[in-house]
Amino acid sequence: MAAQTARLEECIRQANAPGNLDGLLAHHILSRRRLSFDWDVNPLAPAWIADNEHRFAHSHGLAVLGYGLAGFSSTAASQAAARKHLTAGLPALMRKNPFQDDGVTFVNDPRQIIGLALAVNTMQDDIPQARTWLAEVLQDPKLRPANILLSLFQEHARRILGTTTAAVAVDACSIRDPVEAACIHWLTVSARDRRLADQDELRRLQSRLLSDILLADTGQPTAPRAALLLEATAQIVTASIDETLLSRTHVGVLLSRFEAAMRQWRYDGDDLDNPIKWPITSEREIQNILWLMLRPVFDDLVEEETLRRLGHSTYRADFGIPSLALLIEVKYARKAADFKTFEKEIYDDYIGYLAGNSPYRQMTVFIYDESASVQEHDTTRNALLKLPNITDVIIVSRPSHIPKPKRSPRRRSRNQQADGAPDA
Repeated sequence: MAAQTARLEECIRQANAPGNLDGLLAHHILSRRRLSFDWDVNPLAPAWIADNEHRFAHSHGLAVLGYGLAGFSSTAASQAAARKHLTAGLPALMRKNPFQDDGVTFVNDPRQIIGLALAVNTMQDDIPQARTWLAEVLQDPKLRPANILLSLFQEHARRILGTTTAAVAVDACSIRDPVEAACIHWLTVSARDRRLADQDELRRLQSRLLSDILLADTGQPTAPRAALLLEATAQIVTASIDETLLSRTHVGVLLSRFEAAMRQWRYDGDDLDNPIKWPITSEREIQNILWLMLRPVFDDLVEEETLRRLGHSTYRADFGIPSLALLIEVKYARKAADFKTFEKEIYDDYIGYLAGNSPYRQMTVFIYDESASVQEHDTTRNALLKLPNITDVIIVSRPSHIPKPKRSPRRRSRNQQADGAPDA
């Protein structure tokens, strides 16, 4: 793995020069990744702009400026110079035929199409028609990408422009080129431009990709192709480590620390000049707290995950963590009798939650007990844990420094009011 990573980084390093289009696209793919060298592709240096003014009459030069403005910090003078050249060059480019007979055009160059998408986005306030023009070019029926990789980069450019469009129809399992598979992985995991059918399909893609990268001879790829392979390698290895370290058991450990964490939940006394009080009155507040606890650890945490319809019923779990195939159901107990009710509700929902709802196969239950009916906790926990796919049941009590909410009594019926009977 280390040898392959070093080889891919060396391919990228060869394009690591100011204004190099290969290097700029590689930086766009890997911008958040730490490499063994420092990036040196930023074109927005006054000297570089002055020495390359002849390039800005062409699409490749305008693409370079797009990468520069979108991806790098620079001086105000450099930004002003870049915007000046884009203001002059983009309208001229818009007057040209983007579908030349010889095929030598920016729409067939992934490096240029991404850079130009970044450029017209940056210049939206100054030249709003440029963004509309490029979006129309990328939707034109004459756009016929020569290969899957080009079609995927054109799709990414449409996403950059915010164009609502269906994903390019690609069967990830049928792809033979590791770079094309790596591009699908990048668009799915890093750029978040598309979704695979399910988590199992993503795992199959990752398994095949890692095997190809480690065992197949990918030759001497260009910097963008090497960047896609390197990004896929880093993402897959990181995901594998996360799956090892962050398990369903880890979810239970975090949730079991709820009571200790609530020590810092603010509910000041009235003796302060400006007391801060964070009331907890319903399940919604508990969901908010659990989100804050889990989201920093599990970046694929999903709130109110809508599940597959079963018969006449539609089911929605409070949280889902697809990478762990885990659903989390949250309950709020106001009185001791609620625990018996929860057991029945969870029994009823159990099959609906887990029947055919890939990728979810197991469930954790979290119950917040406002009434502090601790005598009920073990009974409910043991009953629910007998269900084979419930991995954990965490029951916590209301902290003593948070008062029990005051609720209005239910309205009496007309007969009760007439008879003077007490509220039920």
